[in-house]
Amino acid sequence: MTQSEIINRTFRFIYNIPSNFIEDIWFDTPCLKEHLKAKFTGFCKSEGYASANAILKFVSALDESNTEKFCSYASFWMQNHR
Repeated sequence: MTQSEIINRTFRFIYNIPSNFIEDIWFDTPCLKEHLKAKFTGFCKSEGYASANAILKFVSALDESNTEKFCSYASFWMQNHR
């Protein structure tokens, strides 16, 4: 995949992020899932729902292991949504 394709798919993911991405990623940790849903909702309220800024701020606030989980999910999504 070229750099251009990677960037294009990343933007496509950001603007089409599945509404249940938190449930999909953190399905096995209910307390963390609820915490992250509340955090994301807070970003959505301040930045606007369906805002790329809300998603970017959410990802920037994750710790290293949760960033890795998010990125794995995003990568899988991007590979399957061309």
